[in-house]
Amino acid sequence: MKIQELRNLIKDADRELLEKAFAESYKQFTKSQKEDVDQVINNVLEGRNEKSTKKEETLDFRELAEQITEFLENAYAQNYFAPNRIIPKSQRPKWRFMVKNYIKILENIPTEDENCAEAAKLLLNIYRLLCEACNYYLFSTDDPFRSIGWKQSDLFQLVVKKNFSLGYSKEKIAELLLDAVSGGLSMESLHIVQETVLLSELGTSDVKYMAIEEAQKLVEQRHENLKELKRYDNGRYYIAETINELCGFILMAAIKLAEPESAIEYYFEHCVRSDREITLYCALDIVDWMEDDALWITVYEYGIGKKIKPRDSLTQKYQQLLENR
Repeated sequence: MKIQELRNLIKDADRELLEKAFAESYKQFTKSQKEDVDQVINNVLEGRNEKSTKKEETLDFRELAEQITEFLENAYAQNYFAPNRIIPKSQRPKWRFMVKNYIKILENIPTEDENCAEAAKLLLNIYRLLCEACNYYLFSTDDPFRSIGWKQSDLFQLVVKKNFSLGYSKEKIAELLLDAVSGGLSMESLHIVQETVLLSELGTSDVKYMAIEEAQKLVEQRHENLKELKRYDNGRYYIAETINELCGFILMAAIKLAEPESAIEYYFEHCVRSDREITLYCALDIVDWMEDDALWITVYEYGIGKKIKPRDSLTQKYQQLLENR
């Protein structure tokens, strides 16, 4: 049915029947679709529409920054999830529309704007909040990225682009490295996806070398942190996982630079896993991700040289690659 046909149909309809038809139609939407439709309904009932909303006066950046900061504080305090007297119950589900709007405004602030650097930082803080909300209930959703209509990797790419738009620095690279290799994940994402995104935004060989150097510093720092913890300390797992992801990033960056040899050795020496075969498996998975069959064979044979016994699936793939070569 076309829109005009729908309008003609409801023009003289009985109000009670019209309300019933509207309610039954609303039931056909999925939960995620309802989240978007709710905003349209609210806008129409409040006498606003999309065109008039776009014409609304742009907020002063200082006022915007204060709004985002206040939103972040309330979100971390679970005021958009748990009962409280600060955020009314009717306003709590609207967090997703606020975040969408904040991202849209911050994304459109040009590089030459004096507020660009602060906008990039605010965007990063919003991304970190969403990552945290993947691990702990800050909103009434299991996947905050899906709720705002963004893939995690796409939003992270926007964050990286915005933060690199004013130039590269060791501090900035190290900061974004930690965001890529650790933190909460959407149900549809992996850390290696964010690591690939970061790597794709390191435009020159010099910057890639800088990133490898910063990643190695972070690995060293976390190895020192491990020494300070007891054997069964809960924090060991998270530090070890961060080390392993950093080592994976170093290997990927070295492959991009066509200099994988030393990075392979570094990976096996610095990863923190109780089973060396799992380290081999993960290294091969990274090479697989980079789509380099010749290097896959090299890494497999490196593992054999270290007297690691691979699982059957790896041995079978090795034989297949040798035959194809």
